[in-house]
Amino acid sequence: MTNIIVGKNSVFDALENGFNVEKIFVQKNINMKINFHNIEYVSKEKLNDLTDQNHQGIIAVIKPFNYADFNELVIKKPQQVIILDHIQDPHNLGAIMRSANVFDLKWIILPKDRAASVNATALKISSGGFNGLKIIKVPSLNNVINKLKEIGYWVYATSLDKNSVNINDVKFNSPTVLIIGNEQKGVSNTLLKLSDQNIYIPQYGTVQSLNASVAAGICFYCLKNK
Repeated sequence: MTNIIVGKNSVFDALENGFNVEKIFVQKNINMKINFHNIEYVSKEKLNDLTDQNHQGIIAVIKPFNYADFNELVIKKPQQVIILDHIQDPHNLGAIMRSANVFDLKWIILPKDRAASVNATALKISSGGFNGLKIIKVPSLNNVINKLKEIGYWVYATSLDKNSVNINDVKFNSPTVLIIGNEQKGVSNTLLKLSDQNIYIPQYGTVQSLNASVAAGICFYCLKNK
């Protein structure tokens, strides 16, 4: 099962952070005080069948994440929208969600295919950061960006292209769309062509690039403070 959280601390954190928990499996003969309405006591073998991780006698099953609708975004027209261009790792997605919450960036758009979804891993890494976020899945980022441009959004994309502008020198126009690229390939050329301004984070050391979630956090800070 993929939509599960295992281990005592992780399950208790999930309950405290408002995860949409469907059911909790607890190993028989383990004394554990849990304030939850749907608990099933099962054998250790049953838990082992559910996961090969060290479950410590407790597993929580998480309900599928409730994605928002793109039409709601069009109607409400928030000042900032984040687009994630095929982020693959749910750990990165969860970290980005956490940073988005910190900087009060509530709207995130993901592609439906070939990208990480908001699963139990992403929720866990977000440390409750998913609360209040409006996350949307769409079949085509290209079409969505064109629609957002039609209703007045300015589009910025992260890129190391020679024509990109140092993010410290950028004055973001509103309403704003910020595109964060894939861990390996960055923002696709198709989406870069739709960007009004490509931006980059200056780097001073020997490492060639930042982790996608770290880069996203820096960009979010700059977006909220310009």
